[in-house]
Amino acid sequence: MNNAEPISVFNSGKYIIISLENEIISPEEIYYDLNSIIQEININQDIWVVGFDLTKVAKICDIKSSSESLNISLTKLILEIKKPVIGLVSGEISNRLFEMILPMDYRITDKKSIFIMSQIFNDNMQFDGATQLLPRIIGLNKSKELIMFGKQINSKEAHEMGLVNIIVDEEKLNEIFTRKIELLTQFSPLAMQFTKSAINFSKDTNTIRGMNMENDLYSILLSSKDRTSSINSIKNKNKRKPYSGK
Repeated sequence: MNNAEPISVFNSGKYIIISLENEIISPEEIYYDLNSIIQEININQDIWVVGFDLTKVAKICDIKSSSESLNISLTKLILEIKKPVIGLVSGEISNRLFEMILPMDYRITDKKSIFIMSQIFNDNMQFDGATQLLPRIIGLNKSKELIMFGKQINSKEAHEMGLVNIIVDEEKLNEIFTRKIELLTQFSPLAMQFTKSAINFSKDTNTIRGMNMENDLYSILLSSKDRTSSINSIKNKNKRKPYSGK
């Protein structure tokens, strides 16, 4: 992990790019700064489009305090952005990093990327929106397969499912990312916001309620004797590998 500031912001005038700069990041490091940035984005009429560059991040680690984890949701922050959001990811996109990209409007990745939610291997579950948002993106059955079996998929499979919008060569990631953002700045910002709101209206009506339910289940899971027993028993076993689907 390097010593860079965890968040950097580039403001071109019409669009803003938010980059997470460290290889390993905890949600506590970025939540409050990110919240402030997003609040500014929503009221700043000069910002039309938002980009998230997550290519430097290998892992968003778990929050140290289980009680605080319910109040620090990166997914909810992204859901609050009124402007179009384009996300750029590369490498292994897992767990909380995976959850963070789900509320974004357009996702770009490279040919070598892999996607996995492996919480099930640690007798845990998703608690930042995956159970609510993933089925709405790729469908119920595929979501259950990824979440319940911890199935790992490559970028081609992710594209076929609709999880990512486009796959590009690694050396062209930033070029295509910027090009897509700039394309959206050619349209009316108000029209883009209203279009996003209209598209998301039926989809997002019950998202927050569902995420609250997810948080409640996670709280129960944290304190359950069954989970404690499972964790103790797994310590003496070999680490389980992601389900390949083969």
